[in-house]
Amino acid sequence: MATDPRLSIHRLSVGFRDKTAESLPSGLDKERIIVGIDFGTTHSAIAWAQTSSPEEYEVITHWPGQSGKDWGKVPSDISYTTSRPASNPAPSSDPSLSPTPSVNSESNIPRPDNTGGEAAVLGFKWGYEVPPTDPQKLSWIKILLDPSQPRPKFVNPKKTTLPRGKKTVDVVTDYLSALRSYTLQTLERRLGKEIVQKSKVEYVLTVPAVWSDKARQMTMEAAIRAGLGVSAEEGGTGLLKLITEPEGAAEYALRSIQPNSMKVGDCFVVCDAGGGTVDLISYRISSLIPLQLNEVAIGTGALCGAVYLDRRFEDFISKRIGKDKFDAMDHRARFQMNQFWETYVKREFVDDERVQKGGGEGEEEEEEENENRLFWVPVMGVPDDEGKGIRGGFLKLTRREVKEIFEPIVAQVLELISKQVIEVLKSGKGPISAILLVGGFGSSEYLYQRINRWAADKIDVMQPRNAWTAVVRGAIIRGLQGDIAAVQSRLSRRHYGVVHDSKYDESKHDESEKIWHPLRCEWVVKNRIQWYIRRGDVTTERRKISFPFYRTVAESDLVGDTHQLKTELWVCDDEVAPDKRIKGDHSVRKLCVMTSEPVPIDRFTRHTNEKAETFYRVDYSLDMTVTSGVVVYEMSLEGEKVRVGRVTTKYE
Repeated sequence: MATDPRLSIHRLSVGFRDKTAESLPSGLDKERIIVGIDFGTTHSAIAWAQTSSPEEYEVITHWPGQSGKDWGKVPSDISYTTSRPASNPAPSSDPSLSPTPSVNSESNIPRPDNTGGEAAVLGFKWGYEVPPTDPQKLSWIKILLDPSQPRPKFVNPKKTTLPRGKKTVDVVTDYLSALRSYTLQTLERRLGKEIVQKSKVEYVLTVPAVWSDKARQMTMEAAIRAGLGVSAEEGGTGLLKLITEPEGAAEYALRSIQPNSMKVGDCFVVCDAGGGTVDLISYRISSLIPLQLNEVAIGTGALCGAVYLDRRFEDFISKRIGKDKFDAMDHRARFQMNQFWETYVKREFVDDERVQKGGGEGEEEEEEENENRLFWVPVMGVPDDEGKGIRGGFLKLTRREVKEIFEPIVAQVLELISKQVIEVLKSGKGPISAILLVGGFGSSEYLYQRINRWAADKIDVMQPRNAWTAVVRGAIIRGLQGDIAAVQSRLSRRHYGVVHDSKYDESKHDESEKIWHPLRCEWVVKNRIQWYIRRGDVTTERRKISFPFYRTVAESDLVGDTHQLKTELWVCDDEVAPDKRIKGDHSVRKLCVMTSEPVPIDRFTRHTNEKAETFYRVDYSLDMTVTSGVVVYEMSLEGEKVRVGRVTTKYE
């Protein structure tokens, strides 16, 4: 296993219009280490910087188990193996008091043993340590965090089937723990153990913009369990921040592409084309120094990343040589074939003007004869077949055929961009001045060319250097800025509200819906929805959004001198949300249940109804703050604005 963490060192300009570094916000400790983690669908990245020298940051480019060329990312793969029970004591629950765990194939994590015997132990390998042919390899673990998102049809179910005793959050915790451990090893090697131990290490973790609130909360839970600190809302010395991937990409790209023509008032689209997904989000520049952005269109995304090109490439080869021969290929030959595609075709392929313009008769024959315009893909072990273009263990692949592999996926990306541009125009904030293309797939020269052609010189298409790791580089910038975020406002991606009983109003409600409320002694209609945040509403981290309402409690339901307040929060992703919940309509779904700490009964108002029955009423509000990464919930008593203690949130 490789133990020498070599790194790529970069100069970082945290200003926007020049190359000089801005001073850090006042009051921030100078001896902090910021670690950015981009936990991706297929690959993950890590970068770090010291606040004492924010003009420099480093991206890890060498990983355990890696051989050959350095890469700025590591596969998001993990493989578990059962081993003998561990004799080591359990680590402290406080990550700061735990020794730096080793990161290798002997990592051991206890799990329950349903046989009643001594606890079994799962060791695991991760990243490049996991062989491509490992039958226990788990891939695409990130998408398991958000079941509401579509799952690729071609993903082998075995690759996402969790080991017995493991939940999704457990597996993600293990993987993030490995990333953290290797990061600490790297820091100690670069800075020395004493410096690392004396410095505060703060982590910035990126999440998809289109993810659900539950998925973000699960990511936060896994990160905290992995030792990445505590959430900023909880306070503490080891803070953990979540930011969205497009925000990170925008932070980096706008600073790295210098000079450029962007000015205050301009709108731009961030197209983060990664391995599994392509995510888009649009911003308007409200200030250049300091950089301040406002979201102007709700982010969108789809499963049309680079792995779909890989799938189409394999399908093409299988069809060309025959499925039986393809399935019979040795795994080493298959690996060599895919490596050639990854390194020499997918990354380097460029559009050919003669093919693009149609050319003349006989052009295809010219291409067949011109060796410089052909790719020879290794298919070792496959018999020669001149008719199929197989010669000496190599298969002939023309540029026209490569374009046929690319085009359906590129077309999906162009459709996403087109829809995003239209949404910005509809908002009245447009037009779009630029498209920032980042991500692994975003590094593709062919994708850049096709988007440029689509833009037809009306929109600048900008592709920053290091586009593959733009997100993690932006995470570092965000961490160095402390509480000063570039994105000043965002748009809500869904409606948020509560389901309640509303007083019957004959001018609004159908008489058949009214029901007698025995406690309040009045007619009501049930399952009405009060939406407090609408899809597309502007939200900021500085403004709490309050949901005021009241609850009535029968005296017989009270036990003791305190009572917990429980509130269900409902959401709807449709553009227009219904005003009532109808059985069988799944557009409105329960997001979570929030439970307060016990509230003294003397804070409730005592009432007596016309039947001389005693009940209590409490007026309170649910306070919601939408941040880049997560939604923060609080409860307070109406009128007093006194928080009712810690709110426990359980997502559905």
